[in-house]
Amino acid sequence: MLPRQQHVLNALSLCAAACDNCAALGLTNLAATPHQLRSLQLSRDCADLCRLAAAFVAREAEHAVYLLRECAELCRACANECTQFATDYHRVCTEACRRGEDACRTAYV
Repeated sequence: MLPRQQHVLNALSLCAAACDNCAALGLTNLAATPHQLRSLQLSRDCADLCRLAAAFVAREAEHAVYLLRECAELCRACANECTQFATDYHRVCTEACRRGEDACRTAYV
């Protein structure tokens, strides 16, 4: 596996884990506002897409580049949403999503 591929896989794995954690911890807030619920949904979607994109990269799938483009967009949206909250887990999610976005955008330049 090329170092570039490994970098992308590492970033996507960390992003998926951070987003899963963010969504799980956010679900413990029973008084979540609609804005918080949107953040939870984006986190779950981001985690799922990161895992799918990583699978495509790992097997060098022909259409991996298309998933990486969409994954970069979703990572960006998730990071932007999480920046609006002051919790540690949102901060960790924001940072992981920014790294995921960067890795996806630069993967096949």
